[in-house]
Amino acid sequence: MVSRAEQYLLNLGFSQFRVRVHGEAARIEVLNEEIDRFFDRVFMSETASAIKKLGVAYVSLDLEGYRTGSMNENI
Repeated sequence: MVSRAEQYLLNLGFSQFRVRVHGEAARIEVLNEEIDRFFDRVFMSETASAIKKLGVAYVSLDLEGYRTGSMNENI
């Protein structure tokens, strides 16, 4: 699921990102320079729908952006 979600973001032109899965939720991390793309309502809706189809109930954007080791942080 993660690899398919990340392939989706790669196909959209994102350069560095991660999709982290926490139970039924997918958390998207992208570079701070690219985060603004998510603030278009159509883009958000299409992206959420595409990732939900891969098997999660919730999709969120990490407002701190992409960073290595974030799976080790407490949520």
